[in-house]
Amino acid sequence: MKERTFLRRTLFALIAASIIAAAGSALAAGEEQAIANASAATAHSGAAAGLTVEQRVREELSVVMMDLIQSGAFGSTAPQQIALDVDAPAKKVSNLGLLVDSKHGGGDGLHVLAVTPGGNAERMGLRAGDVLVALNGTSLATSDGAAVLRRTVDTLPEGGKLAFDLRRDGRAETVGGTSASMYLPAMHLSIGEGSALASNGAAGSAAAPGATDAAGAVEGCGRISDFDVAPRGKGLHGAKIITIDDKSPGPSGAKAYRVDAGRHVLKIGEKIESRYLSFNDRQRNARIGGGYKTLTVEVAPDTTYLVAARLNEDQRDNPANGAYWDPVVYQESPEACR
Repeated sequence: MKERTFLRRTLFALIAASIIAAAGSALAAGEEQAIANASAATAHSGAAAGLTVEQRVREELSVVMMDLIQSGAFGSTAPQQIALDVDAPAKKVSNLGLLVDSKHGGGDGLHVLAVTPGGNAERMGLRAGDVLVALNGTSLATSDGAAVLRRTVDTLPEGGKLAFDLRRDGRAETVGGTSASMYLPAMHLSIGEGSALASNGAAGSAAAPGATDAAGAVEGCGRISDFDVAPRGKGLHGAKIITIDDKSPGPSGAKAYRVDAGRHVLKIGEKIESRYLSFNDRQRNARIGGGYKTLTVEVAPDTTYLVAARLNEDQRDNPANGAYWDPVVYQESPEACR
């Protein structure tokens, strides 16, 4: 979970930095050291003239993915097996344009790593190398100084007063200005077509993998996942596992479920985006029994099965009895199950 959280925060910090830089703004202070450094690189490298926002986001994501893989963030997972799905809701962010060393805060204060050219911090007179001692009279020279900084900035009203006490080249100074903020759109990001990370948090029971019982039945366990990395170009879309063998899978929010090896009957719902269909949501939501369909999967030990909703192109305008889609297993991947 820590690895997944780190990846989510890093990736979305980078995306946000690219989007905000395109608008002539910057991220608020207070992220982890690794994210602060990555965001600083994004803000500066994203200044290449002539690139659209989409091109800049693609470029920076390629860089951060290479860094994450090379740094071992994905452990021993092969790149072709990486699967990561992250979401972030729309939110208001403080437009300070200041990056601090939050990992090594405390003691003498928060050390400024960088300010975004043209950002609010630069306009106030802050610069790299400054040591922030206090903000609006509240000390930042504490172990949670970065959190205090972030919380103070985030809770200020638009145009609220900002007064920094700092040390610069050994001298005490005070600089100030007013807060500014902007809204980031909701984001959804899917990376990879593998299944290795899809099994994080899987639940269920397992027998010794690969063994057989006295009757010759296969023992062991595998996984069934509705983690959505289905390739849209192949007519495959998101699906939701409702039940496995007439039981609700758990825990809530999981994307992969550990099951005993053998035959399992799944009840599945489709999550096809409306833009791919030629009928309205009222017709779609009028389906009998919730519009679920069943799928039988023969689970082999140490294997992960990815399920999806296949859009039937010749029936995409026909909501009757769910004719427009079918549940499928579109990928099987070897993965140890214990």
